[in-house]
Parts: sequence; C-alpha cells; structure tokens
Amino acid sequence: MKFQSLIRPVRENCQIASAAQAGHYSLCGLVLRLRALYKWEHGLPPWREPDPGAVLAWVEGRERHWETLEGRPWQSLAWDGASFDPFQVAELNERLIPQGLAYGAGLARGLAPTFFLGELTQVRRDGDITILVLDLELARDLDGTPALCQGTLIYARKQALSFYLWDRFSDPTQQTNRFLKIALEAYSLPLGALLQNPDYYRAALDDILDAELEAVIHHEMGEALEPSLRTAFPFILEHFPQTRVEHWIRGLKDALAEVNEWGRLAYIIQARAWPSLAMMLALRPGLYSLLLPELEPAFWGLHATGHWEVLDEARQRTLVGLRQMADDLNLLLAAADIEPHGTLVEIERRFLAPLGL
Repeated sequence: MKFQSLIRPVRENCQIASAAQAGHYSLCGLVLRLRALYKWEHGLPPWREPDPGAVLAWVEGRERHWETLEGRPWQSLAWDGASFDPFQVAELNERLIPQGLAYGAGLARGLAPTFFLGELTQVRRDGDITILVLDLELARDLDGTPALCQGTLIYARKQALSFYLWDRFSDPTQQTNRFLKIALEAYSLPLGALLQNPDYYRAALDDILDAELEAVIHHEMGEALEPSLRTAFPFILEHFPQTRVEHWIRGLKDALAEVNEWGRLAYIIQARAWPSLAMMLALRPGLYSLLLPELEPAFWGLHATGHWEVLDEARQRTLVGLRQMADDLNLLLAAADIEPHGTLVEIERRFLAPLGL
C-alpha cells in the first residue's frame, strides 16, 4: 500500500490511543465506537451490519491487545527522510498535504490522545481559518470525532461523519425522534424506507452527508472564532478533568459555537438550510436543552410561519445569555483568593446547580 511506512506507525499509535480512550466512554458509547471501528477496519459501509459473532471475537481480541499496550511509547513518524514526533501536526501536514493526505493528532475527551490519517479531498480557507476535508481514512482510533478544530485549523472527517450519522439513524431509541423524521423527510428520505433498504438510498445518503458536513464545519468555525472561553476552557480541562464541570464547560463551548456569529446556526439561517436545522435539533446532546432552551420553540415558530427572523432572534438572545455565563466564569477564575477545590465547588454552585446538574 502506498504510504505504508507512514500508515503503519500511525495505526500503532491509534491502537495505543484507543486503549487509553476506552475507559472514558459509557458502555453504550463504547459499543457504538467499537462497532464503527470494526466496520472501518473491515471496509464495511456504515449500514452494513457484520456477523455478531465475528464482532464479538474481534472485540475480545482487541481488548486483550489493548491490555498489552499500557506504558507503550508513541511511535515516531517517518516521512521524506525525516522523523517526527506524532504531535508535530503542522510540520507533517506541510509535507503531506501536497501528497493528498492530512494528518491529525490532539486530545479527545478526558484529555486522551487521538490520531487519524486520511485522504485529503479539499483545502479551504476562510479568513484565518484553514479547513481540511478528509474522506477515506487510512488510520483512526476509537474516538472517531467527525470534526474538530485546533486553533485556526479545522478537520472535517467525511467517513467518520458517515458512521456517526448512521449510528443515530439506526438507533431504535431515535425512531420516534420527530426532528430526525422532519430532517430526513426534508431530504426526501423517509426513515423507515432508509432503514429497510440503505443500499438503494446510497446516493441520497451521500447528499445528506455533504450537507451535514458543511453544517458541522460551521460548528467548528464557531468554536475556532469564539473568544469568550479561551482562558477558562483550558484551565478547567487542566484542573478538573473527568468531572461534571468538564462536561458542562464542553457543553457551554459547543453551545456558543452553535449560536455565535460564525457558527452552525448562523450558517443555517443564512443558507435557509431547513433540513440541517432539524438535524441539529435531532442530534443535539443532552446539555443543549438546558443551555439552548429557546431553539426548539423558535424552530416550531419558523415551522408555523416560515419566518427565519424568529430563529435568528432566538439565536441572538441565546448568545447574549451564554456569553454572560462565560464572562461570569472568567471573573470567578480571575479571583486570586479561591483555591482549586473552592473553585470547583463555586462553579458547581453558580453554574451547574441552576441547570439542575
């Protein structure tokens, strides 16, 4: 395989990373990610369900292998006669992008490292933002996040997004999700028919994937350009990892990226992208109902009237409230007389308790 001398050590690092990531997920979240990783490794499309026995045997073997990787050092990456630390992303991409590849490395949930390498289909620039769009992935780990930003660099992972979306479409608990049904019907794709014959609707699924990838990219743009948590977010990740406060600050960061001037909702409103609006609400994480309570009523207002101004007004009101929350957090963290434990207690009292967390 072309580029095998690079792919092999990246995959080894992905194995080490997966072993570290596994403990950060719920059982359900881990099962979904293991299933997607199995399908990716075996070249299966997201909707093709493998033999359960084969998957179980693979999972057992993978878990045994992960147990042997504790303490294993990261593999250095060789390219064009030079050796690179696996976190030298910019230096590697400078050499790989002209070859049609893009490499990513960073920290996932719980500050667990994550790595991926994929075929590059597009390089876009929007002001100071660079967007790398990847399709077929040559190396990936358990995390499989569809998109992420590092400073002003955004990765959009089309293959990873396809696994993410199909897992949500096929989830039995989502079959009564009215927003999901509205989204798919807006794409002229009834959910029941899709689940019965996904191969028949492959072209329609590709269209959905392209549209939703654009929406995801704009979420990452909102995250990259949002100024309000640039000090508070790394502070909380450093001092309170794997706590309810980390979960909340990640939710706040994502919510700001959804509703700020550069984010997903502003893009949806400008493009009048009704299916992506319904999909955003269909797949929203649990904290969104607490942090973005105005969006669902605004959705139904838009649905009833066709007036997008209803949604934009709700977006702007929500943004004011979220930025005020971020400002209050920054003031709290700037107080020199609060030690880490006291800070944690105060954050929980001021911000989590009013949300019922």
